[in-house]
Amino acid sequence: MRPTIKICGLTRAEDVRMCLRYGADILGFVTEYPRPVPWNLDARAAKGLIGEVCGRAKTCIVTGGVPDKILDIARETTPDYVQLHYNETPEEAALVAQELAGRGIKVIKALAPSAPDLIEAAREFEAAGIYALLLDPRETKNAARGGEIDLAAWQALRDAVCCPVILAGGLAPGNIVEALRRTGARIVDLMSGVESSPGYKDEDKVAALFRVFAE
Repeated sequence: MRPTIKICGLTRAEDVRMCLRYGADILGFVTEYPRPVPWNLDARAAKGLIGEVCGRAKTCIVTGGVPDKILDIARETTPDYVQLHYNETPEEAALVAQELAGRGIKVIKALAPSAPDLIEAAREFEAAGIYALLLDPRETKNAARGGEIDLAAWQALRDAVCCPVILAGGLAPGNIVEALRRTGARIVDLMSGVESSPGYKDEDKVAALFRVFAE
């Protein structure tokens, strides 16, 4: 059984449609992120791309900042998930999660392996009512630069919480099988690993990713 596959950083309608053809489960759109990143969309553009998503696939906006801003973006774009990927506190995450629950929108909180008191923070965010955690080496101070998976930190996080823990960081068609073998992750997040350049998804790489699970 293959994991749930989230492909993030989509910026073009043709890439959305292509990822849908191959079977992506969740499509992610970086929306009004507080730092300069090449995948960033304004809320109007993200809403348009979300409108391209059909069938069983889900949508996720990746954003950050103060709760009022996040809630305004979520109301305008109406995704299935909101991924908090900045410096939000557990209290802010709780407010966002509570407000969005009535709209059927679930909240994901990203944490970096280098975060101080990672396990304690993870437990606090879980208690705040988020749906899932995402462990990502991409740090908020340099969000345009990725990194490699920290398998030990991911396993520690998985053992510490009951909510889903999404695996991310340098995943690509060539390494995802080994990463899954070592972690047993049920949800994975790919971005740069299926791109030709930032914001441009590579069909050959996307096809290779899904071919791995068809063999």
